Amino acid sequence: MSAGLLGIYSFGGPAELWPLIYYGLKAMSNRGENAEAYVHTGERIEKVEVDLAREEEKSTKGLAAVGCVSPEGGCCEKAGDGIRCGFGNTYVELGPRGVLTAHRGEELWHLALGAHGFDFAIVATESAVVEILGGEVRRSLAPGETLKISQLSVESAGGGGRRGPLCALELIYTARPDSRIDGVEVAATRAEVAKKIAEKINVDVDVVTGVPETGSYYAAHIAASFKKPYIPAFVATTRGRSALLDEVRERMAVIQLKANVVESAVRGRRALLVDDSVISGITLKLITRLLREKGGAVEVHAAVVAPPLRRRCPYGVKMPPEDHMIFNAVSKDDVKHVLEVDGFTYLTPDELEEVFKKLKLPVCTLCMRL
Repeated sequence: MSAGLLGIYSFGGPAELWPLIYYGLKAMSNRGENAEAYVHTGERIEKVEVDLAREEEKSTKGLAAVGCVSPEGGCCEKAGDGIRCGFGNTYVELGPRGVLTAHRGEELWHLALGAHGFDFAIVATESAVVEILGGEVRRSLAPGETLKISQLSVESAGGGGRRGPLCALELIYTARPDSRIDGVEVAATRAEVAKKIAEKINVDVDVVTGVPETGSYYAAHIAASFKKPYIPAFVATTRGRSALLDEVRERMAVIQLKANVVESAVRGRRALLVDDSVISGITLKLITRLLREKGGAVEVHAAVVAPPLRRRCPYGVKMPPEDHMIFNAVSKDDVKHVLEVDGFTYLTPDELEEVFKKLKLPVCTLCMRL
């Protein structure tokens, strides 16, 4: 999972930045639980302690700020006399004089630029962050573009070259559905992906449900295309990105916390269970058992919208080891039996690329190919 980056600049001089920092980073908690932030007070750069689990009343006055959210932390570091928060070759940087620099790499990752009236400039990985902070999204940075924001100017350089592919997992899994990437709403791309996999599913079911949380969005669209009821069959006690965890025991604990089954949704019915991705298969297997043993489903068919992961991302996205990926350990003909499902459907990398090509969003699928 890629980090969520945030940059804020106050054109009116030092101002109260804490609400913008906290809620801007909180709005990207879909990308991880660890937040870091730094502020330029007008005289020097200082670290800001941010705990996304605690909504605190604090005062943090400054001219500009940068920060990030990630699964493990450590996405901000010194850059000369300043601080840079980044992922891959995309970053936001706070200079020693308070100048805010934002750079979008030529491929994989996204940055949006927005404004809060005439008071603040906001740069964020998720365009939805700008709107949540009460601002207006102006545009996406062009791939390869660098912005330098100061009290006197907003200067742009670069960004005239050919756009490289975006990370497919950003569009399928990581990004907020209410964000836009290069002008295209993420929710709209997921609707098209759901439509594509619905065309491949050849089974008659009574109800469609989804694995919380992103799987549920796809499930609703698939159900609509089948003219079958979509019924949420799980209640989450806590949010958690189980796909990001390496330890099996930790992953199973998170799954239990986010997926307690609702019996009346599936008892005596043939259920289609939809998930956004499959790595080890632990999530699908455990939830399939819950639907059968506790929920009373008579059949459980699974549909996974993303191609199965086959190798770790060469660009640094956090993923479990390759030997944890089920398609590297089990033949595709046996996966259905290992997962204990009655049917198993997924998109191939080529099919996924075909969907995004129609949307004019070329994607990288290297992690889905051997």
